[in-house]
Amino acid sequence: MENPADAGLCLTDDQKRKALEELIQDFDLSTENLKNIIKHLLKEMESGLKHDNTNVPMLPSWITRRPTGQEVGEYIGLELSGSSIRIYLVTLHGKGKITTRQQKYPIHEHLKKGSINALIDYLAVSVDSFLSFVGKGDCRHQEPIGLGFVISFPLHQTALNNASVIRWTKDFAVTNADGKNIVDLLQTGLDRRHIPVTVEATCNGAVGCLLAHGYRSLDTLLSCTVSTGTNAAYWEQMANVQKCLDPNKPKPMDSGDDVPEMIINTEWGSFGDENPEYLPRTMYDNRVNRESTNPGVHIFEKMISGLYLGEIARNIMTEFQDRGILFHGNYSPDLNTPNTFEAAYMSAIESDDTPELADTKHIMECILNVPSTTLDDRRVVKQICELVGRRAARLTAAAISAIIQKRDALEGGLTISVEGTIYEHYPNFPNRVNEALRGFYGHSVDRINIGITRDGNGIGGALAAMLAREERQEKAKK
Repeated sequence: MENPADAGLCLTDDQKRKALEELIQDFDLSTENLKNIIKHLLKEMESGLKHDNTNVPMLPSWITRRPTGQEVGEYIGLELSGSSIRIYLVTLHGKGKITTRQQKYPIHEHLKKGSINALIDYLAVSVDSFLSFVGKGDCRHQEPIGLGFVISFPLHQTALNNASVIRWTKDFAVTNADGKNIVDLLQTGLDRRHIPVTVEATCNGAVGCLLAHGYRSLDTLLSCTVSTGTNAAYWEQMANVQKCLDPNKPKPMDSGDDVPEMIINTEWGSFGDENPEYLPRTMYDNRVNRESTNPGVHIFEKMISGLYLGEIARNIMTEFQDRGILFHGNYSPDLNTPNTFEAAYMSAIESDDTPELADTKHIMECILNVPSTTLDDRRVVKQICELVGRRAARLTAAAISAIIQKRDALEGGLTISVEGTIYEHYPNFPNRVNEALRGFYGHSVDRINIGITRDGNGIGGALAAMLAREERQEKAKK
């Protein structure tokens, strides 16, 4: 009986070339394709500003006051992201200058899947440890340090200090958190250990990143994260946030500005969840979505963020392997195991400019244990990574452009803050974003200033705590 793998070995060069051409066609998004995506995303953003429970949620942050860059003081930023906990001691010096000290703490798998109470206890213990690390473990008789809790998950927020997690995304499945105010939970956890910290505010990571960049660049309109997950936040005119104008809902604090604004957490990762036709997906995207921990949720995020890019590329490789296009059909248990091909491998492969693609050979043969690879195999693997990475960058540019168009911001110029391991470290990612933006705007793209905000989430959390404390103190004086 004929072995299907042996049959795959008979593929001709023309057949392999055709398979690659079809793959290129699947992953190539023209400027016109992207403009169509922008149109659909704008439509969903408008809906999210008017109504609750929409596909792109457009969540109010209740931050309506921009940092001036002149504030001074010392605050803590506590960041819960998809891969770790980071705690920052942030010192604001004024004149847009900030210094930080920080520590990173791992998130164990049992905390990602366990009760919210276990996670909160771990956060409190980590804060206590951090205070000792920065020499503030014995300041219990002083005014409590203000803390801003940055959480990189969708938040239902009714005030700066009142928020619950709408949905645990990425690879989290925390239980017993529904409808609970995470600020109260964390404060209770800290008080139980007599830790001299007041949780002043909570915000999403993208909101924090926007605040952080805005402290030194006052014209910052939006921030976006392309890391384990993806999200964006931007300043929107309050008059457009119609769902917050309901007389029965809480009122935002008065910013004193001529045109009141609020930071909106877009949660754009969910774009396409309810309208899959808005995003041109491949069979590989569908498979990654179907086999994820949250199928049908955050479709856009699964096409551009670090948690999923490697899995898309791995699925292409295994299918090409089955068809005899790669590795002579040789089987690799490691490559056949979900989530073993990381975005970091893609980054190294795209950076490999050695004549024999030696780095690619090492990854495929020594790490993923493919029995052997030819130079042609390695070239195909590199092309697969380039296609997946380039599409992610172009989709990111389209989403950024939707916000620019929403605020009609190009003519006056604007600053964008970007952060995240994919944007910062994936080869050519910023260049590909800029290339796509130039396709939309031509030479006018020079009016867009894109800056990287490192540690932006934690710094932004501290700034949120500062703004919340100032607001509380102002109200107390009235």
